[in-house]
Amino acid sequence: MDLRAVRAQTGRPSRYAARSRGRFAALAALAVALALPASAAAHVELSPDRVAAGAFTLFTVLSPNESVQPLTGLQLTIPRGMLIDAVADTPGFTTKVVEDPQHRIAGLSWQGGSIAAGRLALFHFSGTPRAEGALELTGIQRFADGSTKLWHSPVVDVADADSGSSRDALTLGLAIAALVLALLLGGGALLLVLTRGRRAAA
Repeated sequence: MDLRAVRAQTGRPSRYAARSRGRFAALAALAVALALPASAAAHVELSPDRVAAGAFTLFTVLSPNESVQPLTGLQLTIPRGMLIDAVADTPGFTTKVVEDPQHRIAGLSWQGGSIAAGRLALFHFSGTPRAEGALELTGIQRFADGSTKLWHSPVVDVADADSGSSRDALTLGLAIAALVLALLLGGGALLLVLTRGRRAAA
């Protein structure tokens, strides 16, 4: 069937079809918002920012350069509730692990690189959170002119393994339900337009 002919015969889509398309767009947007994590704001932070206690996790440090000077390094302090397993090298940077007197990894450092103003630097390490609650890390950015910027924004919310799994399952369930409902509404709107088109053609 030629949908252009149907549109010409019906004049314009029905109000119900228009409302259905609006619902479809809104539900699709809701599904994406539920399924994807929140986007990073313009400050140093960790991803993921919520993990289960005792879970081995690969963390990414997001370090945007908000200065007019090139970003040359990042130093990250590690709280006692986080056990560092390994740190990844970042191209262009020299990686250093800092230990405290008890030989616990208390800091990570990436220095000697050059990230242009307005660009985002990514650093990686693996770790295991051992205590529930909020783990606060400290980030210090270094710039080409010797200036530094202190950040207290890297925070990891460590939850009980069971409660974390329940929240993740609920979020996934809501996202799937929203997608299914959106597809049903979208299919219903198209069926209504086609049905009215057949009636008009008859």
